[in-house]
Amino acid sequence: MAACAPVVAAPAAVAVGSPMLDTMVRVSEDFLAQHALPKGDATAVMDRTAFDRLKAEAAASSPQPAATGCGGCATNTAKVLAALGSDAALCGCLGRDEAAARFRKGFEACGMRDATVEAGAAEGGAAAETGEVLCLVTPDGERTFVYRPGASAALTVAGLSSALQRFLEERKPRELGLVYFDVYTLLCPGQLTEDGMRQAKAQQFVALGARCGLNLGSAGIVSAQRARLWALLRAGLCDVLTMNGAEAQALCSGEGQEVAIGGPQEALERVAGLCELAVLTLGADGLWTAGRDLAPERFSVEPVADIVDTTGAGDYFAGGFLAARLRGLPLPLCAAWGAAAAAEVLQVFSADLDTAAWARLRERCHGMLR
Repeated sequence: MAACAPVVAAPAAVAVGSPMLDTMVRVSEDFLAQHALPKGDATAVMDRTAFDRLKAEAAASSPQPAATGCGGCATNTAKVLAALGSDAALCGCLGRDEAAARFRKGFEACGMRDATVEAGAAEGGAAAETGEVLCLVTPDGERTFVYRPGASAALTVAGLSSALQRFLEERKPRELGLVYFDVYTLLCPGQLTEDGMRQAKAQQFVALGARCGLNLGSAGIVSAQRARLWALLRAGLCDVLTMNGAEAQALCSGEGQEVAIGGPQEALERVAGLCELAVLTLGADGLWTAGRDLAPERFSVEPVADIVDTTGAGDYFAGGFLAARLRGLPLPLCAAWGAAAAAEVLQVFSADLDTAAWARLRERCHGMLR
């Protein structure tokens, strides 16, 4: 992971999610079909042997060597927050293995704080190993994920609460602008996402200015957890929600009163009244924002001419958008920062940027303030 140390101070943010060791492989459309993998979404493979077999088959069919890196939705968002000046930390559960040590080196290189929790000996087996994601990239640049959660699904509310307290104790002054959860926290024990948001909204954190955010991240998980997500939103636990078109459709489709929406924009209107800010990204078609006290507003983005790989694009957008939001910048600048971050990662075969790309992103975003 190339160095991307922050250059401008900003309110602190903690991204909570599933740290995963990424393996990026180019595959054909036929490969996805042969293995019944839904294109553009994420599929869990819990068995280590089956996961390793699929990874080996993908690598053998690839026209180029695999690339590896430190990933996961929350990790990618935290990278961008740190690069653009926020005091950012990642909280998630790592194993007791070499991959965990690699992650921690990555935190240091990227200027992020380490608020991770080590999987306890009680979990044993798969939970003692850092999670992995196989990122399958088809010729059109679209990514499809296969993941083995491992330790990443072992984070508990107690572990999160302890990590937040440690993070704040190290900060001078003690302040916390945002606690941002990815959708994979819904796979953790109990009700980590909901209880974690309640913890973040507890009096000691609210007094520090904390808001809670949620990145929907996977249409498949959203579909499976639809009722739980609506309960979370209606309880007023989420202040900032980010989603793409497929995730919005998944949230607002199915049985009950969330059925038969006209499209992603109608989905945005359904959720906007339940949070401070909802952001709907539509790729090259730009994005929409709306909120409890914000009328729907559309923002265009500059198209990326040569898309290499879409892995991490939504996470990078969220990082850029939220970095600007934490500074109190207006929504047009938030959208522009998000689009700039997404554009950088769309042009590389990885969810990591090199030193030159991080510098270019900082210059582009901070240049908008001049």
